[in-house]
Amino acid sequence: MLTEDNKELYEQYFQKNSDYYIDQMESYKERGRYSFSVAAFFLGIFWMAYRKMYLYILIIIGIIYAETFIEELLLNLNIISSNTYEIIDKLSMLVWGIVIGSISNRLYISKSQKTIQKILEENSKEDQVNDLISRKGGTSWIAPILLLIVLVSFVLLSLLLDGI
Repeated sequence: MLTEDNKELYEQYFQKNSDYYIDQMESYKERGRYSFSVAAFFLGIFWMAYRKMYLYILIIIGIIYAETFIEELLLNLNIISSNTYEIIDKLSMLVWGIVIGSISNRLYISKSQKTIQKILEENSKEDQVNDLISRKGGTSWIAPILLLIVLVSFVLLSLLLDGI
């Protein structure tokens, strides 16, 4: 998993938080588990956007959308009451926070390993490898801001359409 040869590549990928994530990798190697991410618990898909984990964001949004669709269907068919719907909605947010907080480090490290391996397989020049790892890794403030704008736009659009 982590050797002295590739440690520099991971430091380059993780950038300013490299010590934390390298410790996570070594902890997993020793104990077989990652720690809970408080930041991911509270920030959820915005944390993932900051870490450039776009595919996982789409998957989670898709699952949450399906869950919401089923909850609303049950409500509209009078299978559950509006009070039950509210309780399920609140519990769902808590459960999603716990799930994302629990799996985020594992997903992020797994993504880093796949990305670095792919870059090494497809590129032979060291400077090219270093440049690609730096660009693919690290963080982005633009992604969570764009995600927030998109989600707020969807909410506003939904409110407008409900009013029509």
